[in-house]
Formats: sequence, structure tokens, C-alpha cells
Amino acid sequence: MPKDPVFLKIPTNRIRPNPNQPRRFITPSAIEQMEASLREIGQQTPAKVRALTEAERLADPDHDYELIGGHIRHAGALKAGLATLDCLVLDLTPEQAELAGLVDNQTTDMHWLDWVIAIEKLNQGPAKLKQQQIADRLGVTQARVNYGLKVAKALTPASRDQIYKQLIKLGPEKVPAERAVLALAGLDNPQAVERALPVFLDRRMTAPQAQRLVKHLKEGKPLEAYHANGNNNGPLAQPNHAPRLVASAQVSPALPHPAHTPSAPAPTSGDAFNFREYWEKVKADLTEEGEPKTLLGGILLAIIGFAILGCIIGLVLKIVLWVLSTFFSIHLPDPPPIH
Repeated sequence: MPKDPVFLKIPTNRIRPNPNQPRRFITPSAIEQMEASLREIGQQTPAKVRALTEAERLADPDHDYELIGGHIRHAGALKAGLATLDCLVLDLTPEQAELAGLVDNQTTDMHWLDWVIAIEKLNQGPAKLKQQQIADRLGVTQARVNYGLKVAKALTPASRDQIYKQLIKLGPEKVPAERAVLALAGLDNPQAVERALPVFLDRRMTAPQAQRLVKHLKEGKPLEAYHANGNNNGPLAQPNHAPRLVASAQVSPALPHPAHTPSAPAPTSGDAFNFREYWEKVKADLTEEGEPKTLLGGILLAIIGFAILGCIIGLVLKIVLWVLSTFFSIHLPDPPPIH
């Protein structure tokens, strides 16, 4: 029978990160912000750890505990020079701790590729969990699990490395959204996706743009002849490289050599403005799987929706009044003068 969690102050250097933690990409800025917070107000939330087994301690005598949740807190505490870390010690096996770490990360902004890999790992693990079982354990819908597995199936290890390299180089805001990668999976061949991925990532394609690229390639046309603006007859234009936003990033030991959603950039002078693509980028910023990412995102979408509806209703009323006044000689009375 599992024991109840125990609260302990544990020497920070006796706690090791979980080499299998699902959150593989952590930005340096997140650690720096945590360090500043720990220095300013101290630790507000305990980390979650498990005690190492006897075999693990023999193999790693420098550590007594392994993190389940709180990797950024631990990294920030080490950087801040804190001697101890407040921890909840959970009575879990290594396998149980891995699932608990994934559930713990549901409250954090974990990148979509980390979720995809974690869902795939549960599906292909020794337990061979079905989609609904994975959904139940993670507290998500079966549709979300199915969506993640489709994306995972399309990405080879080299493709995943390419995405992680762009994450490290440019930051998560400059990596295409999961839905765009799923559109690229329409090539129906992971190797074809891998070959197309450099152009896809460099142009930070939306789902509609990825669909057009897929159509272009399925018609037998070479990748080098593709233009994102729809002119696919000439040579591939030189991509515009974005400025380097993140110099480096911390990747967990699970990914020693790595390889919510892009912002909506304004169209460049060389491209025709495409409202549909621009709207897709706005939606990608505010939604995930058709649901608002945040309460603010939902409010913004509602405001935009009501504004568009109001414009349409106003336009329709103007047309109706014009028709009535033109064809039926109906004139609205002038308002009374104001004395």
C-alpha cells in the first residue's frame, strides 16, 4: 500500500532531474525568472520527488531523490544557490513517477511536441495502453490523444530533432503549430515529411500553407519549385531568416542532442495579403484544438466574432434600406430639428 506524501527540506544538490521527464524543452528565461522569484519571495510551491531505489543509489551515489515535478524550480534553486528545496516525497515506482510527471506538466506551458512524444510513449510502452486509457490517465479527451498520435506517426526522429533545433534557436513562438504539422502529414510518408520540413519550418507555415505544399508535392512537382505565395513555377525564393531570439536552451538528459503557436506576422511587400492565412495565424495564437488557450484568448475571439457579426448586420441593413428607397420610393423621415 503506497505511503502518504511526506514533506521534507532536501539538499538541492542531492536531487537529480528525471532523465525521462516529458518536458524536454525549457527556455533559459524560464529558469532566470524562477531564480529571480526564489531570491525575491522564496519558494512558494514544493517540488515533487521520489526516493531512489537501492539499485539506483548504488549506480548514482551523488543523489538520493529524483524529480517528478518542479524541474524549473530545481534549476532555479541551483542557480540561486539555495541549499535546500522544499519537497513532497511521493511513494511511487519509476514507472508511476513518469506518468505523474506528465500529469504534473499539464498545468505548465509544455510544448506540443513534448506532449506528442509523451502520448506516443504511453501508447507504445509495455502496458500498450489504448487511446481512451491514455486519455483517462492524462485527463484529456480521446480525440486529443488520437490527434497527438497522428502527428507522432508523421515525424521521424530526424524530423523531431529539426523541430527541437528551431525551438532552441528561435523560441517556441517561431515554431509552427501542431495543426500545421498535422496538415504536412498529408504527405502520408514520414520520410517525405522529413524532406519537406526544412522549408516548412523556415517559412513557419500555417495549416493552409502546409496543405498547399502537400498538394504541390503530391502533384509530382519538386520541392525546390515551391513558392509559399502560390506561384509554384519558378525557383524557390530565398527564405527570410528571423533574428535569433534565444541563444540557448536547457534540454533535459532525455534529449542530450536536440535537433499555442506562431505569431501572426504582417505580410511582406513581396507577398499578396491573404486574409485567410492571416486569420489562421491569429486563431493559432489564441486557440488549440478549436478551444481557447486562455480565458483572455476566448474573450478576444468573442469580441472579434461580435465585431464581424455587427459589420455584416450593418452592411445588410444598409443594402435593404438602399433597395427600399431606390425601388419602392420609400424615404425615411428627417429627424426633428433640435431647438
